[in-house]
Amino acid sequence: MPNPPPAASIAALTWLLLSLTRPAVAQNGGASAPLVIDGMRLINGTQLYCKSIGTGIPLMIIHGGPGLDHSYFLPQMAKLAVTCELVFFDQRGSGRSSIRLDSTSMRLDSLVEDIDRVRDAYNLQKMNLMGHSWGGLLAMLYAVRHGDRLNSLILVNSTPPTSALRDSSFGVIAQRTSPADSAEEASLAQTPEFKRREPGAVQKYFRLLFRGSFANPRLADSLTLSFGPDYGARSKLVGYLAKDPQIQQYDLLIRLDSITCPVLIVGSDNDLFPPASNELIHARIKGSRYVVMKNCGHFPFIEAPEQFFPAVTAFLESVRQR
Repeated sequence: MPNPPPAASIAALTWLLLSLTRPAVAQNGGASAPLVIDGMRLINGTQLYCKSIGTGIPLMIIHGGPGLDHSYFLPQMAKLAVTCELVFFDQRGSGRSSIRLDSTSMRLDSLVEDIDRVRDAYNLQKMNLMGHSWGGLLAMLYAVRHGDRLNSLILVNSTPPTSALRDSSFGVIAQRTSPADSAEEASLAQTPEFKRREPGAVQKYFRLLFRGSFANPRLADSLTLSFGPDYGARSKLVGYLAKDPQIQQYDLLIRLDSITCPVLIVGSDNDLFPPASNELIHARIKGSRYVVMKNCGHFPFIEAPEQFFPAVTAFLESVRQR
């Protein structure tokens, strides 16, 4: 296994970008449990792990990171499966998706194209697309390039539309991390278990790291985190994304006015990213809706479910009735 990057590199990359076999069918149990279908699919030259939950309005949900996977959305986001068919996938090189791919394919264009190929694999002529954090940036890019394939777009605590705004928020999580948590992070990063990228140690490290992204740090324990024994190799592979010039410097603002589908922008009053980011997106996309979750950080589906789910459900219902 290649030598894994230092702990500081993992944290920096996470917030810098704050990533055909027959599917298996599983029933969660109980008459009202939503149908779950998951498995590997050959997508855009690599095997991606895909999962659908429920039936109804198709809603593809793009996870953040990069380097995380879809599992942090669950079980909370499954509430939407009452009326939607939720489509998740682990981005190339991440989660359960294949690690056997050329590092040169770890670039923004490939990740955006993967979204479209997953859409095609699920036979969706048009779809509703939700992106959270880094996934929000990918979703915006997809909407700019393939807006004719969208019924609607939902941006949840999205990475800012410009690299300048993104970079300005780098220090926020450090400022919100308590001295005790900072000391525990530093101590954990020096342990043999973490240096070997053992799943338990990596999970503990990220749980400490994410406390600063919650308005109520204790709720970080409600975040589902999943890391396999090959996480060291995966983190190195995902690290190639940082070398992509399109990620190092970008400005999507001048292109957002080309998005014509209904758009919901979800922000939080205690998010890592500045309010100006969502306000600029809202101003550029004509007719977009912008809602702010109160007393909430970067994960509103965990921290403010009583605000988040009614807002998303009402928006999707308005799109369905168009």
